[in-house]
Amino acid sequence: MTKLIFNTADSRAATTEFKDTIAANGARQWMDRYGVIKTNKKTIDENVTIPAGTNAVSAGTLTVTGSNVVTIRGEWRIV
Repeated sequence: MTKLIFNTADSRAATTEFKDTIAANGARQWMDRYGVIKTNKKTIDENVTIPAGTNAVSAGTLTVTGSNVVTIRGEWRIV
């Protein structure tokens, strides 16, 4: 079961504080306390479809493993 934790930011507040560590399948999504440095895996080990009308972004060198496929119907930028 996936646990989804929401952290909210109030644009009227002077600072933003994350109350919980945000993770995807157990992997932390930020390296620092304030969510400035985002992380992502280097490998895609599942079939993924980016639907039409969707913008997606990944960072760094990526490898699609095995016979897995990334189907791009929307937009995908790798920076």
